[in-house]
Amino acid sequence: MLASSFAGNDTNSAIVERGIQSFSDNMTQKIVDELAVVHIIGAFSAGKSRLVRELLRQHQTALALLPISSQERQTALPLEITYGEVASLQQIDNEKPENTVTLTCFPTREQQMRFDAETHQLRLEIPEPKLLLGNISLCSAEEGIKRLVLKDMPGWNSGDSFVAENPLANGLVGADNISLVYVVRANAVDSQDDLSRLQAIFSAVENGDAFFYNGFHLIVVVTRCDATSEYEPIKQRVSERLQQLAEEIGIEDEFILTVLCVEFGKEQQALNQEVFTEAFWQAIFAPIAEQKQATMAFDWANRIQHWPQNWLIQARLTKSLALVKHAVTFIDQFNKGGEFVANMNNTRLLGLSENERRQKVHNAWLKQVGQWHPLSEAIDELGLDAEHPLAVWWHQYWLAQLRNNLRAIDLLSEKMVQAISKLPTNVSDLQDYFFAQVNADYQQANALSNTHFYCLCQAIEPLTHEANHAKVIATLLSVSMLDAKYADYYHFLKTNP
Repeated sequence: MLASSFAGNDTNSAIVERGIQSFSDNMTQKIVDELAVVHIIGAFSAGKSRLVRELLRQHQTALALLPISSQERQTALPLEITYGEVASLQQIDNEKPENTVTLTCFPTREQQMRFDAETHQLRLEIPEPKLLLGNISLCSAEEGIKRLVLKDMPGWNSGDSFVAENPLANGLVGADNISLVYVVRANAVDSQDDLSRLQAIFSAVENGDAFFYNGFHLIVVVTRCDATSEYEPIKQRVSERLQQLAEEIGIEDEFILTVLCVEFGKEQQALNQEVFTEAFWQAIFAPIAEQKQATMAFDWANRIQHWPQNWLIQARLTKSLALVKHAVTFIDQFNKGGEFVANMNNTRLLGLSENERRQKVHNAWLKQVGQWHPLSEAIDELGLDAEHPLAVWWHQYWLAQLRNNLRAIDLLSEKMVQAISKLPTNVSDLQDYFFAQVNADYQQANALSNTHFYCLCQAIEPLTHEANHAKVIATLLSVSMLDAKYADYYHFLKTNP
């Protein structure tokens, strides 16, 4: 089996590797923080840390990094939770970032109390896809996949610090908030102390000191609801209380309230907890749901499935393979029983002028091989836009291979047309004449069906009918690397006998 030649000084493998790397670079977007956050507030032991732990419980390998689940106060420092490829927990000194410490487990409250909550915080990164926003732009114009920051704040009434006692501290005022989560125990929903703190937040929204996207969306999570029969009465009581507060402050038109009830830890409540978790994620993203949905094509397969129609390569692939088939058919018809213009001889040209002889031979040849259009022109029409993620691979490998393998067919066609246009009147044997003119080019073109590239084209033909675009691309990149390595190996053996 013959192998294709190198392009310039590059090996075939180097060309494919460059194409794959370019594809990877175009498809892989860096992950960056979106400045908008979701704060989680409430009194100490209301269940904020337990909420965080339950939302991320499925990440079994990272359980040691999650807030400890207990009835006691856990969070003395603000805890940021966001997306990360690998689970990690850090203690950050905001004034001296060089003092950042990586932790192997969630620190005890006593360990946290050694640091000032106004200058220090914990940051948990965990591979939870729900913490990704896509390439949405809310307040950051930086390119990349944005990640949400959930911020679990120290509980008030703990007496620990200013940050713990003041729900407006540590970023809520002036911040770009998606939603606000208020956690409260079922037996404390009528707390006047909680209401006074919420009133301060409502006033900050009314004064423009706290900014929320698309309205002030408050999610109330009521914990320790022992029976589902309690849910609706509790929801109604909380709703009436907070709607009244919104009216008193004057923000009822922009106030959006969601109340969720949950009891963590009870085996019989497992299904309800699953429903709660899904409802929670939907609620916090509700203000930006449409924007988020439009930009969430994150992983390669998902993003490829959402490519615009003019980026899909199946149609170009189909046309490429059609050109190869057309070339093979042309070669098969080019020599019929050892004759380059079958059944044509001088006897059939008797009495014709020189131009008439040439025209009759040309018409007979076209009838034999079919109408021919240069393949190079058809290949030029298969190009991809420069911004297409596959552009480098497609142009430097695929179309280059196509041109390299089909060039001999175009040259053969041109050589035959020239031979016919120069057909002299004194030729004793037409077949001998054409043999002398085009046989060498014919033999070279005829080798197409014995090349590895032709075998590759036959192997990938089923991909033209594949609806999964990601599968098409993954297969093409994989087999192209195998093809390139074979070509390089063949070339090495050929040049180093």
